[in-house]
Amino acid sequence: TLAERFAREVAAAGARVHLSTTDPAAHLDLERGAGLLEVSRIDPAAEAGAYSAEVLRKAAGQLDAQGLAMLEEELRSPCTEEIAVFRAFADRVAEGEGKVVVLDTAPTGHTVLLLDASLAYAREMERQTGAELPESAVRLLPRLRDGAFTAVFLVTLAEATPVHEAGALAEDLRRAGIEPRGWILNQTLIGSGTQDPGLQLKTRLEQEFFLEVARLSHGEWTFVPWFAGVDDPANH
Repeated sequence: TLAERFAREVAAAGARVHLSTTDPAAHLDLERGAGLLEVSRIDPAAEAGAYSAEVLRKAAGQLDAQGLAMLEEELRSPCTEEIAVFRAFADRVAEGEGKVVVLDTAPTGHTVLLLDASLAYAREMERQTGAELPESAVRLLPRLRDGAFTAVFLVTLAEATPVHEAGALAEDLRRAGIEPRGWILNQTLIGSGTQDPGLQLKTRLEQEFFLEVARLSHGEWTFVPWFAGVDDPANH
């Protein structure tokens, strides 16, 4: 929801924007792209199928039946889907050369650390079959590490487990050479103006997580409170 809100506001300011998601739940309103805003979804199964078909097509004239059968078996590896999603993700990131790209599910630190292994596998497929590795995939990790090109924001909730998990993700990203630009606490009761006694108690409990996020983010953070009028489109 925050990615969509950000993308729409940037587009309203006059920039060309591509809003995309790798989230299977796909909470984005993908039917509302218009004008300067385009929307898309990265479907892992579809990407893996297209990638496998491309590799097999290019290998058809170079391998015998036994070789093709072995290649098909290799392509059933979970690593194939990783490569396919990385390629699609890399293509979206590469569009940042000419427009603002908003991805609502950035790769986790663990996934980023697997990038080198996935690229090594892809290069081996390239060597065996002649399938060309796109430049966007080769340049993906350097682009993610380039703070002038990519800004990573961690979105979490003012609760113990989400803040702990976001802190672990921040460390994973740093080990991968990616420094988060900032944190966003979403759906907070602080700032909502609630007068409900039970919710006011929860508001007081949120304060410690505000302090924790301020510490973990080195002061680079903000928050988005619950709105009372959830049916008002202006509040979405």
